[in-house]
Amino acid sequence: MRILDFYPTNCKNCYKCVRNCSVKAIKMIDDQAQIVEEKCIACGNCFLVCPQNARNIHSDIDNVTEAMNQGRKIIVTIAPSYLGVYEEPYKIISVLRHLGASLVEETAIGAVKVTELYQDYISSTTVDNLITTCCPSVNMMVQTYYPELIKYLMPIDSPMIAHCKMIRKRHGKDAFIVFLGPCISKKCEAYGYQLSGVVDGVISFEELDKMLETRNIDVSQFEESLPDLQGDYTGKKYPLENGILSGMKETISANKFTPLSVSGIDNLRGAFEAMEKGELKNVIVEANSCQGGCLGGPAVPKKSRNLFVRKTKTRTEIRPSRNIRYKNYTEDEKSLDYSRFFRNKQYIHPTYSEEEILGVLEKTGKHTKSDELNCGACGYDTCRDKAVSVLEGLSHPQMCMPYMRSEAEKISNIYFQYSPSIIVIVDTDLNILDLNPVGEKAFNTNVSSLRNKKLSSIMPDDGFREVLKTEENTVGRKVNLDKYGIIASERVIYLPKNKILFGILNDITADEMKKEQIINFKLNTLETADKVIEKQMRVAQEIAGLLGETTAETKAALLKLKKVVLEESEK
Repeated sequence: MRILDFYPTNCKNCYKCVRNCSVKAIKMIDDQAQIVEEKCIACGNCFLVCPQNARNIHSDIDNVTEAMNQGRKIIVTIAPSYLGVYEEPYKIISVLRHLGASLVEETAIGAVKVTELYQDYISSTTVDNLITTCCPSVNMMVQTYYPELIKYLMPIDSPMIAHCKMIRKRHGKDAFIVFLGPCISKKCEAYGYQLSGVVDGVISFEELDKMLETRNIDVSQFEESLPDLQGDYTGKKYPLENGILSGMKETISANKFTPLSVSGIDNLRGAFEAMEKGELKNVIVEANSCQGGCLGGPAVPKKSRNLFVRKTKTRTEIRPSRNIRYKNYTEDEKSLDYSRFFRNKQYIHPTYSEEEILGVLEKTGKHTKSDELNCGACGYDTCRDKAVSVLEGLSHPQMCMPYMRSEAEKISNIYFQYSPSIIVIVDTDLNILDLNPVGEKAFNTNVSSLRNKKLSSIMPDDGFREVLKTEENTVGRKVNLDKYGIIASERVIYLPKNKILFGILNDITADEMKKEQIINFKLNTLETADKVIEKQMRVAQEIAGLLGETTAETKAALLKLKKVVLEESEK
């Protein structure tokens, strides 16, 4: 089951997740981020930095709600970090009961048991180094990237699993057990145990906050109440840096180990690499993937106070319990198998030839060593690492920002330099910023002598002023540049964010001259037609006159002939 991923529709191709993933477990497919499960250690850094909130994390909220509706006994084991995360932590306990929890217990109970088991292991082990195994991300990191150090992982359950096992033994299979904490990787850790029935669900503090917001529940309106069962001081301080090792001082000092608290993925890498090289020996490492320990977890609510305030608040809250021994589970109920096994899940990085790597580098304009900027904008530390990721199918060449910018500028410069149109760029005060070569030729000048001079010094600026006034681009306005013998079609584009205007002028002088020639030709043709018509009318009139005279003579002759014929008939 895919527990962690991104919503594709929200991903905006910013590569911030890649830049912040220490193990590079993110690939870009069709410009969308996807988590590579076999590489991921579920630290949650990518989700923390995602500006689009594109994170898609499996939630057990629906399962918990269904269990409540079925009337099952909901038992919540709450991580001790709640004491520092929430302003009023004991009101959260009351809220959980209001939501339907039958019992609320502190995971610190399991942490106390884990400390006992750690001390036994420290006293009996023969290995050179030890690494605590409370943090699932640390365990995955070692299994996936430092398999040689698996032998140093203490084979003991985490406090969450240890406590859930106790709850299950006391309350049986009908109980619905939910872990509540600041961690995303606990969802991954719990998955196998959910299948085996140890735990039924994992909910983060962030998910709880969203639930309360959805249901319009105001935490401040509740009374404070204590958890049904609490853990001792040793377990309560687990979320603090050095919180685990400080509970085992005597045992550690009695053995060969030196305590070393390390938090943050990059710091852990340094420690683990030193272990691999044999530079660190006889150390017991308290390993936390989150900077500052569990109080710096990725699922701490956004509205929570900053990390240092949370640390201070936790110390203040747990101080009164320093000498208290809380009653919770009997020794019989704690007598369970808490051992676990860590297997090798090593991710084998594919190897590629130098020729293949250079081929990818050349695709992004890196032909020599000096072209490799190693800027890290793509998310990879070096250009070579980026080239390898391309070959591995995790990224693509277009993720190289300097290359894409260079290409964009190249295309832009080509258009600016070789466009057949006059292109002039001005600021909002209509001062000239740039003029392309065609413009320089048309205006018989050079751009260096024109910069910061008024546009009106070389051409009419009416169209530009209109665009500034209306903030609407104009197209096809005819401009007469009589001084230069040019008639142009003007297009003005306003970029308010950049506070500049683009003027694109197409020379339409030849077209306008052709139009004038056609008009003159038509006028001449009409004048000629008028003359011809006038002449034809005159001729027609003359012909009509001649025809009229001959007709009259013919009529007279016919009348005379008729008269003669009639006179002869009478005779």
